[in-house]
Amino acid sequence: MVNAVLLAAVVLHGAIFTQSQELNDTLTTGESLLNAQTLVSAQKTFVLGFFSNGDSTYLGIWYNYMKPQTIVWVANRENPIKGGNGTLALTANSLDLLDRRGTTVWSSGTLNTNSPQAFLLDTGNLVVNDTVSGVLLWQGFDLPCDSLLPSMRIGYDTSTNHEWYLTSWKSYSDPSPGDYFLKLDPNRLPDVLLFQGAQLKYRMGTWNGQGFSGVPALKGNNQLAFNMTASEGSAYYSFTALDRSILWRFVISQDGFAHRWHSNLSNEWVEYWHLPQDQCDYYAYCGQNAACYNGDCKCLQEFVPKSPSDWSQRNFNGGCVRNVVLSCSSHNGFAHMSHVKVPDTLNATMVRGKSWNDCSKLCLGNCSCSAYTVFGDNDCVIWSGDLVDIVQLAEGINDLYTRVSRSDSSHSDRNIAIIVSVSVVGMVLVISALLGFCYRRRQQKHLPQAHAEVFGTEHEHVPGRKLTASVEKNLDLDAIRVATNNFSEQNVIVSSRSRTIYKGTLQNFGELAAKRLNTETGLEELKTVVEFLARLDHPNIIRMLGSWIGNNDKVLCYEYMPGGSLDAVLFDEDERSGVPDWPSRFQIIQGICEGLFYLHEHFRIVHRDIDPSNILLGEGFIPKISDFGLATLVNQGESEGKAENFSGTPGYSAPELLYGKYSVKSDVYSFGVVLLEIVTGYKAASFCREDTDDLPRYVRQQWTQGTADQLKDKRMGDAPRGEVERCIHIGVRCVQDDPTVRPTMSYVRNTLAAIRP
Repeated sequence: MVNAVLLAAVVLHGAIFTQSQELNDTLTTGESLLNAQTLVSAQKTFVLGFFSNGDSTYLGIWYNYMKPQTIVWVANRENPIKGGNGTLALTANSLDLLDRRGTTVWSSGTLNTNSPQAFLLDTGNLVVNDTVSGVLLWQGFDLPCDSLLPSMRIGYDTSTNHEWYLTSWKSYSDPSPGDYFLKLDPNRLPDVLLFQGAQLKYRMGTWNGQGFSGVPALKGNNQLAFNMTASEGSAYYSFTALDRSILWRFVISQDGFAHRWHSNLSNEWVEYWHLPQDQCDYYAYCGQNAACYNGDCKCLQEFVPKSPSDWSQRNFNGGCVRNVVLSCSSHNGFAHMSHVKVPDTLNATMVRGKSWNDCSKLCLGNCSCSAYTVFGDNDCVIWSGDLVDIVQLAEGINDLYTRVSRSDSSHSDRNIAIIVSVSVVGMVLVISALLGFCYRRRQQKHLPQAHAEVFGTEHEHVPGRKLTASVEKNLDLDAIRVATNNFSEQNVIVSSRSRTIYKGTLQNFGELAAKRLNTETGLEELKTVVEFLARLDHPNIIRMLGSWIGNNDKVLCYEYMPGGSLDAVLFDEDERSGVPDWPSRFQIIQGICEGLFYLHEHFRIVHRDIDPSNILLGEGFIPKISDFGLATLVNQGESEGKAENFSGTPGYSAPELLYGKYSVKSDVYSFGVVLLEIVTGYKAASFCREDTDDLPRYVRQQWTQGTADQLKDKRMGDAPRGEVERCIHIGVRCVQDDPTVRPTMSYVRNTLAAIRP
């Protein structure tokens, strides 16, 4: 169930597979395959037959037993048969697909034989042989669609000017060629590249003789072997399944992702991996002369951001430029980087038979050489000009040496002066910080003791990044009482057993929301909230104005959100606040994603209670994440944490939370549920259908059955079907039971940006 999520990327949803008469695996000269007939491979692994979508009929190949029905090859994907049955006919000259009028809609081309025979092999390959000589005359594997099967290949041969590449489907239900291509490029060293039209979106990293430099985890094992064959003017990539009991396929989906799938004992598909996975995977995310690591960009040695202002806003497109003059000199040296996805090789050259030392000399002797590496023991690669798409990996086998100026004596003197100056400035800053600390300690004595404990001790000792919080420390209880009309019932926005929220107006600021907590659980929640919100500054995170802790009162004050909660907007039966249209809903989805990305990537904060009641809306449906009472940190270097006796909000909590485990992927699950609520209008906490009481499971069922387009909330009016379906796809991926296969928020963020930039 968990890993069936992405199957829709390669399954023809809504297709009609008519009951058919099963033939053997062969067609001989003069025989035809009619619309209600199929060819089945010898071991009954694959089926060749006709399928329909609306009034369009196609000839295709699909797996015989896999669930759901999975098509891997389509003959006439660019020219469907309209309004009638088709016939596949083998003549002495060609293999032809005919419509009901006898017009050829697809053909293998001239076979140059008088005795052809067509076979469907257990590899999924449809072939035509000469029955006399046994020579292969034609094969379907030479016309790949969106799927790469074992023993199939993609690549190029410049001597024949021919390319083999994968092309995505146009949509989930339309097998005609889409926007994405997976191919090898004759102008680069061997590398598998993902294009959207003419734009390069992702590359796996140059083949280094053992694997792809950008995917070190993708290496041969006892189940798979990966093959790259390269020679002058040609290169081919393929993979081999070593365990024949397991089915494998590599697919490029219509939304621009590459997936590798394998079968399980239940004849269902399980995802092995998918790419791209995070920002660093996207081509040239950091621009020129920079390296990407864990979603962040860093200029190479002796380079600085081309636009510091853009760089500070995490806009890295401009890349980096040199900050020192690099002359063509034998005194130049190299900066070493290990475990890297080497740069794009569009401006690189391979020189075979060169060791590391020889390669270094070769680069130094070339004024335009900017970097070098060696694949294996003696395949030297040198780059000229700018370096693009470098990724620093946690593991890997490739080293990269980038050219730098080697310091002479004058440079050394200057560096010493710089070091001394920096040291002096550093000492001044340290002394200033100590004086400031002492001053703050004296000031805290004028605040109530409990108030100082939270704002002083908790904030100062929180590990990680520090930000200046916009907190009114001198906000006292009298000011809050005045602002809320002495906590008047007329000012109540929300009331529950544990809290009451009042609307108020603060002089010199404006409207605020004051949350009054009960005496039993209030103190710990208050400390947690202040601990985190005092560090956070983001347009999609609620802003705290101040707090008060007294003997009987514990109050938190926030900016007022006039739109109320997302829960009220989506599920208010009276619809008093107005039902948001699709652009507004998409904006809400993106805003929640941006807020979670900020929490996860910058601070490793896990919110643990993402649900619609904790998403507040400002003017124009701008969302802000609130209620940090259950938030916690994942320690640096760890991927998850443990908490006893913890459970989040029913309907939104990830399965692992029931066992006391949490990670950033727990928030991803909750985000996925909220996303599905926004798109469908169904409330997860009270969802109920005949076959399930779980919204994620219900949506997953509709997705795999090809009826996801029917889930759209009809109240929001018109919405582009493609955008809605892709959002549902993201949601279904986020709510997988296994946290390791859920995407990261950075991945979701980039995917949403691709849907509506």
